[in-house]
Parts: sequence; structure tokens; C-alpha cells
Amino acid sequence: MEEGELFPSAVTYIYLLSSLKELGEVPGVLERMERNGCTINNDVYNLVLRLYMEWDDQGGVRKTWEEMKRNGWGPDRRSYTIMVHGHCDKGRTKDASRYFKEMILKGIVPEPRTEKLLNSMNIQLKERTGQKRTEGETTNL
Repeated sequence: MEEGELFPSAVTYIYLLSSLKELGEVPGVLERMERNGCTINNDVYNLVLRLYMEWDDQGGVRKTWEEMKRNGWGPDRRSYTIMVHGHCDKGRTKDASRYFKEMILKGIVPEPRTEKLLNSMNIQLKERTGQKRTEGETTNL
């Protein structure tokens, strides 16, 4: 390295990733990050996970989740929170419940907002299920 040369830090790449508008840009930024000697840590993985979830790119979500596990950076409480809230936001309540249960089984204590979300989701599901039965019973009469 020559005197006066500056290289971006992980924080720089986190800001850069946060500003991305297209999912196709993520791999290039991550490659550049590694090429410049920055480690892809749990903060970066969780940010990428959140971006892919927001863009509803389930392939990117799965790839990031597996890569995070393989490299020993998670999943952690934040990762599960991203998955539960992301799937709920997209209407995939079964997936949200699955990640919530997995988190609990691993002994990870959920954030209070995640517990509230799941409780609310379960109440809504019970209400819908109850309404469907009532409607079904009414039409049978």
C-alpha cells in the first residue's frame, strides 16, 4: 500500500449497500468489499438479508441465510427478526411462524416487537378462521 492511499472500511460498504436501489448491484459491492480486504460480518449479512427481503428476492434471502450460516456469522437475533417481520410484511405468515419457532428453539430471545407481531398475527389468523367457519355454517343452513 502506498503512503496516503485510503481504502473503504466495512462501514463505508454498509452505507453503500444501504443506498442501493437494485438487487443486481449487491454481489458486485460484496465482491469489491472482499477484494479490498473487508470482512463480510454479521452487520453486512443482516443488511443484505434485509435488502433482499424488502425487494422480495427469496433466492437472495436463502443464499444470504445459508452463506451467513456457513461462514459462522449467524443467524442471530437480528437475522431472525428480519426474517419474521419481512415474511409478515409480505403476507407469508407460515414462513414467519417457522422462523419464529426456530429462533425460540435455538434459545434466542425475540425482540418485544417481534413477539407482539406474532401475537397479533395469530389473533388475526384465529379471527379469520373463526369467520370462515361461521360463514360456512351459515351457507349450509
